[in-house]
Amino acid sequence: MAKDEKKKVDIPNIEIEYTPRFGSNVDTSQPARKGPQEEEFVPPDGGWGWVVCITSLLTNGTAFSILNTFGIIYVYLIKEYAHGDPDISFKTSWVGSVCTGITFLICIFASISSDRNGIRPTAFFGAALGAVGLISSAFITKLELLYLTYGILLGIGGGFVYSPSLVILGHYFKRHMGIVNGIVAFGSSMYTIILSIVLPIILESLGIKYTFLILGGMYCMLLLGTLTWKPLFHRENNIPDLALSKESIVEHVDDCCSWTKKYLNVGLFKNRAYLFWFLGLSTSLFGYFVPFVHLVKHSQDVFPGSNAFILITCMQVTSGVGRLVFGKIADFQFVNRVYMQQCAFVVMGIVTACIPFSASFEGLIAICLILGICDGVFVCLLGPIAFDIVGPMEASQAIGFMLGGFSLPLTVGPPIAGLLYDKLHSYEVAFVAAGVPPILGAIVMCFIPRVKQSYPAVTETQTFASISMLDVHLASSSRSAQLNQLNQQNGINGHPGTTSELEVVRIVELLDPADQEDGKLLDSQNNDIKHRLRSASKSSNEEEQSEKDSDSLLDKENVS
Repeated sequence: MAKDEKKKVDIPNIEIEYTPRFGSNVDTSQPARKGPQEEEFVPPDGGWGWVVCITSLLTNGTAFSILNTFGIIYVYLIKEYAHGDPDISFKTSWVGSVCTGITFLICIFASISSDRNGIRPTAFFGAALGAVGLISSAFITKLELLYLTYGILLGIGGGFVYSPSLVILGHYFKRHMGIVNGIVAFGSSMYTIILSIVLPIILESLGIKYTFLILGGMYCMLLLGTLTWKPLFHRENNIPDLALSKESIVEHVDDCCSWTKKYLNVGLFKNRAYLFWFLGLSTSLFGYFVPFVHLVKHSQDVFPGSNAFILITCMQVTSGVGRLVFGKIADFQFVNRVYMQQCAFVVMGIVTACIPFSASFEGLIAICLILGICDGVFVCLLGPIAFDIVGPMEASQAIGFMLGGFSLPLTVGPPIAGLLYDKLHSYEVAFVAAGVPPILGAIVMCFIPRVKQSYPAVTETQTFASISMLDVHLASSSRSAQLNQLNQQNGINGHPGTTSELEVVRIVELLDPADQEDGKLLDSQNNDIKHRLRSASKSSNEEEQSEKDSDSLLDKENVS
């Protein structure tokens, strides 16, 4: 009997590849490339990026300064459209509330549009729509029409220009992202501070019509700013242009449906920690925006001779400082970020309820300073807690759902306070009621199980810029394809679309090896894979030896 040729076990040279943190130009339709020859995207960390940083600052400052200073515009809108209407506070509150709610709701769709249609077209569309909304608001003679122009158009425009302004930073910065975050976050707060000082002067001297025109001009300037946002990596769209054919239309519909399923990952709500965090924050925000809208009017009613507009300025000063200071505090390992956010909501609820009981204008200033700090803590911890609870692979979707969930309470809270003021002619009950939801939300957050925190905490800018939902999906698909190919080479069965026992890199594949201390993680992964391959090789050698023994035994029997 002829013996089988000696079997050889080829052990491939396995190398761990990492997906760049700030995205990659991955084409999953081509065979995955392995090894050091693969070029990864490296942000330039300077150059034209500083121009992009400044235009991002101006975009963030313009979009959110207009939202945060609506309390000043609110007072002049009541004077302009009151005409003896007993429900004027309730009706006017809806103007700013609709704008704020839609801005947050649109953020997740703006992120999808940035990936699908490009950052510059999405942001340019948002800036143009916001400008149209503000300029058209200048010519409105009926309050209810402002719901469309100022509320819906400006809200959609603000959402579409805000998200891309942070995503584009990931194309230009990595090493200097901390500095960029400080510039954008604190600079945006300073922008709001300046507008809160200038806006009353413009309203008093020029009136509401020309104020809207000036604000519309600020949005027109953003059109030029968005043109500087040149993406440094792109997604290749393999779907052909829409043609008038049944096949093309079906292909586009299927493509859109598949994308919708990827982004709207409702499975996140099966995560108990995320579910209670989502419910807690959504509950807290029913009273969150009430002081921003009604505090100026309350101060003018109670302290007629005071400069009520400075209250908005005070809140923005401490909010900007709070974002930076508590963002750094969140990096200490002895600090529980969920507890910190809970404390911020409890304090916010208490001081909001104390607003009508302040006996002096200086007391209102102190309350506003505390509210600003609580606002800074709340905002700067959104990204870090999302990453801690669901991990980096699903953080973008988690934050997208969170922003969408914010839209309802932020929209409903101020009009309810305005309705109470119209009926009771006092903000006492309105502010006390607004202080209850943050405390209830903090109680709901007590049901969040303890989660392992990641260090250092991601910044507000990195939340949007460092992980694009498209890049995460492509990175996951690419890794899965590479490992399945590797499994086939080694004769290990795997399931389509999944990875086998050789996959030892999951969430951490989004991390850069340079971020790992002394390369311990990389060494551990290499050693683990080598151990598994040695086991596979040993098993194959044992099978080979068993076959040799069987052949030898058969030869002896034939000879005998």
